[in-house]
Amino acid sequence: MLIGTGTYDHPEFPTLLSPDVDCTRLNEVLSDPEIGQFEVQQLVDADRSVLERAIGELFLTAEHRDVCLLYFSCHGVVNRNDKLYFAVRNTDPDRPAYSAISASLVHEVMDECLARSIVAVVDCCYSGLFIPGAKGRVSAGFEEALAGRGRVIITAGTRVQRAWEGDHSDASAPALSRFTQTIVDGLRSGDADFNGDGLITVQELFRYASERLHQDGIAQTPRMGGEIQYDIALAKVKKKRRQRSSRTTGKKEPARRAASPRPRRQLAAPWRVSAASGPARQPVLSDDTLIVHEKYSLHVLDPESRRRYPLIQTNYGGSPAFHGGAAHFPGPGRWLRSVDLRTGRPRRAPRLQVCDGLLGVCADILYAPGPDGCLHSIDLPSGEIRWSQSLGKQAIGCAPQATAGNVIIMAEEPQPSNDTANRSGGHVVAVLEATGHPNWSYQPEGQLSRDWVVADSGIYTIQRVEPSQQRIVAVDPTNGEPLWRFDVAADLAAAPAVTSELVIYGDVDNRLVALDAKSGAQLWEGKTKGRVLTRPFAVGDTLFTADRAAMVTAWKLSVGRKLRSCEVLLSPDQQGSPAVTNDWMYITDSHGDIRALPTSLR
Repeated sequence: MLIGTGTYDHPEFPTLLSPDVDCTRLNEVLSDPEIGQFEVQQLVDADRSVLERAIGELFLTAEHRDVCLLYFSCHGVVNRNDKLYFAVRNTDPDRPAYSAISASLVHEVMDECLARSIVAVVDCCYSGLFIPGAKGRVSAGFEEALAGRGRVIITAGTRVQRAWEGDHSDASAPALSRFTQTIVDGLRSGDADFNGDGLITVQELFRYASERLHQDGIAQTPRMGGEIQYDIALAKVKKKRRQRSSRTTGKKEPARRAASPRPRRQLAAPWRVSAASGPARQPVLSDDTLIVHEKYSLHVLDPESRRRYPLIQTNYGGSPAFHGGAAHFPGPGRWLRSVDLRTGRPRRAPRLQVCDGLLGVCADILYAPGPDGCLHSIDLPSGEIRWSQSLGKQAIGCAPQATAGNVIIMAEEPQPSNDTANRSGGHVVAVLEATGHPNWSYQPEGQLSRDWVVADSGIYTIQRVEPSQQRIVAVDPTNGEPLWRFDVAADLAAAPAVTSELVIYGDVDNRLVALDAKSGAQLWEGKTKGRVLTRPFAVGDTLFTADRAAMVTAWKLSVGRKLRSCEVLLSPDQQGSPAVTNDWMYITDSHGDIRALPTSLR
């Protein structure tokens, strides 16, 4: 687990440019199957609760055969009793006990870990204090000070030294921290393998880092402590590929005329970047940024450079709306907040109280239901309220969506808390997009599910007409009249997907079914290996599904024929789906990492 914090709310903590790139470069070498072979989780600018939970999961879920590695790159905070804390984004330097991560807490979790080997690497100021017993003005005896068999701590310096960032003369290309740079170089080049056996151990890496810092004239003296009865192998030396060369034999080989190769578009290799600390929503691609929504947190990434932007904290668990490079969601007191996705800084927003998870965007308009029963239409470029329409006592069950000149709302009549058996499950209401005036309403035949789809061709609702029977009903978006009905053989496992011609759904019996979007007639049926985890999604003439058997499968959209598949387990998202372009699909896997896979599933 790689933890870096470079952005801080308190003015006493200067911004650090290195932690982000520290974690990224370490991730590259540690996760490289030819070097570290680690399963890496990377958390940058995360809040205290997320980090403490992630640290606990790392150590408390480890098995005896595992090697656990924990890395910090951040500001270090020392209180009056010489106790060390790792600063996080909202740390108060005067009150670290309840606003920062205590080193003693990390030690306590380590004590409960079952892993045979634990390695902690700390790159922050005063990091020597992470080793228990380091008190007073002289160095402690690290081996005696740190208890725990098979545990070793490497720190960037002594308890009184500062840890230095890299050279940031070019702010657009921040450098690694001095200490972390030596670790990355030693692993990537293989130069840390002093005995030439093809393995890099903890002690060899520590020796390499210490000598490199001394040679470079950096005023840091790394320390290592712990109780290890054997050395711990961290990485292999990556084999250098030899370039082919023609061997001279005294005779000149005749020159060969190379045929002109056919131009071929080359795609970058698939990649994986840590995002959330566990299962999270499938990513959203908005204004050239990827956003993964984890409860109370938005992880934002540039898909081209894989650079992580500052973490955005939310006050409620519902999904925000994204548009114009900003996230829109309720802040403290339910007041509407707009936050820039790349900088995490607030943007101007009208002063309105809004409901959590019920914000919808169409074109440049944000539709925001309020707790007072009003639906507000907000022009995002200007921030002006276009209209506000009272919906009376009706509660909105899903984010409003716009189509055919109407704003479509799933409205629910309030019911007594003890009358759940007679609850209708809501109905569909349409108000005019231009004015907010009511246009039509549709009363479903049964309880309405929130796994509906609003499209230009129709509103595709999922209704429970009997205790064991679901029905898909298509509704005309212009007048609310039913277009067709289709009784499904088994309950839907996730929301359906809609293209210009098809409605495709996966059910709990692993069936994949395609219906004609205009008539509701069944066109084809396939079988997934496991129950689908997300809404199916289409790219051109190819359909993709992700299921519980850890299979992402491509299908011929028109006939339902399996084309190809690859093994990857996605994070479940019943109403969402991976973000896709013509060439790439971006997914959130079961660990909370963002992964980029080519749509060719190579």
